[in-house]
Amino acid sequence: MGDPLSGEHHKEVTESKKGGAVMMEAETVKLPAPAVHCEYLTPGGNDLRGAFGKEVRPAFVMLDLASGTLRAHVADGAKPPVLVGVMFFLRWPIAPVTNDRANALLDEIAPRAATLVNRVDTRAPGGVLFPPGAGNAVDRIQMACAATWDDPARLAKD
Repeated sequence: MGDPLSGEHHKEVTESKKGGAVMMEAETVKLPAPAVHCEYLTPGGNDLRGAFGKEVRPAFVMLDLASGTLRAHVADGAKPPVLVGVMFFLRWPIAPVTNDRANALLDEIAPRAATLVNRVDTRAPGGVLFPPGAGNAVDRIQMACAATWDDPARLAKD
């Protein structure tokens, strides 16, 4: 088995004898990387801004580690989720930006989300196992989502 972080898998191909010693040849097979699928909001809308009207409901970016789905959504209920990550889902709070800016944010963080989807082990006992180094992708996504509160202009213009 190859390095799980590299996305490669090594398999033994042949066995040969040279001078009495057994020689193993190996082939490296590149495994297909699961694609991150962005579920975009309707362009030009204000789905997330409407969440902060009469009934305050927090907005989030959510990544499903099992399917690779990345989307912006409004949380159900008036209280934000207690946990940032539950089983195969990771969530980051975002400001109530327009749909166009939320879609730009999804495009910005999709490469980091793909890194997480490719590197985590969803078959680990008790949930998800993050290998060393995967925390950098989580931190970068968190910084991009947090920036929607302080600097929404850095995202694509409406």
